[in-house]
Amino acid sequence: MKHVNNSLNFSVTIVSNALTGGGAEISMYALHKSFLSQGFDCNLIALNESDANLLGPNTVSLNRRWKSGIFSTISNFLQFRKVIKCTESDFLILNCELPEFFGSLTRFKGKIICVEHTTMPWIGKRNLGRVVRTLLKFKKTVWISVIKGQEKVWFGNQVSRYIPNPFVPPNTQGQDLPSKAVLSYVGGLKENKRPEWVIKAGVELGLSVNIFGEGVLRKPLEDKYRNYIKQIKFYGFHSNPWELISRNSLVVVPSQYEGDGMVIMEAVLSGIPLALADNEDLRRFNLNNKHYFSSYDELVALIQKHAENNFKDLLVSEQMTDALMRERSLKNVTDIWVNTLSSLKLNTSIN
Repeated sequence: MKHVNNSLNFSVTIVSNALTGGGAEISMYALHKSFLSQGFDCNLIALNESDANLLGPNTVSLNRRWKSGIFSTISNFLQFRKVIKCTESDFLILNCELPEFFGSLTRFKGKIICVEHTTMPWIGKRNLGRVVRTLLKFKKTVWISVIKGQEKVWFGNQVSRYIPNPFVPPNTQGQDLPSKAVLSYVGGLKENKRPEWVIKAGVELGLSVNIFGEGVLRKPLEDKYRNYIKQIKFYGFHSNPWELISRNSLVVVPSQYEGDGMVIMEAVLSGIPLALADNEDLRRFNLNNKHYFSSYDELVALIQKHAENNFKDLLVSEQMTDALMRERSLKNVTDIWVNTLSSLKLNTSIN
């Protein structure tokens, strides 16, 4: 293995829910490939069923099916322990709840690192989360947060270090389509994301709505708005929705809370106008006040105000775009990770 940037050599195993999907999965897959390109020994374990086309060097998918039940999860856990038992990595990087859970119950000789991807982890399973994070604390876990300004993670008062998720630009950018203004939503279809706000606004204002994403709310929403099938289109999960989102679309992010906000980065870099819910998580992006709404009624008013010019006034400035890209570039984020892991290995060697 070759030396990189005069840093210590290290080996790492990254554990994610899948090889693609949300910001955590996409970012860790990109980081894995970046580590390999720099000559580091890096393995990536995806717990859930993943796209076989993404399988590559040092990549393993354990193929658990989403919501497949307790027996499937137990089988998945036993597979995971078997893989980890054969792993001699210096670091085990756990991303999100299921990897945290598995890691807390697994013996690992190296250093465990957990990455916090949201300000509201373990929602709906807080008691289990407390047990898992207590076990991780006993394992002297190091915490990384992708959320700027988050000094401590939930439960246990453990201090975190900030490393943003890397942004990898989509292969294609927003399409120029000669059509009426459109509303678009990209993300999970669950309660805290409030996708129905986008649908209701489209129906109220007579605008087409494109919904990209999967989740527990998809079927209820499709059933509720089945009479608007020509106006409301559900695409399901799409690996690159930006190739289908036109430049006269407004991407609306109505979430009650967010993690790293990868969708926002993708919209900004794809040149698509943005409207964001006004909360602490989304204010971290420091966009102009005109991009934010505090209620459903404010969202409707914002759309009405800017729809006539195809939301051009809601494009993010070039200056802000450049600043976000510099901070979140894959090279910059990889360098921060390399320095962090090298420092941790050095401290471990000294101790």
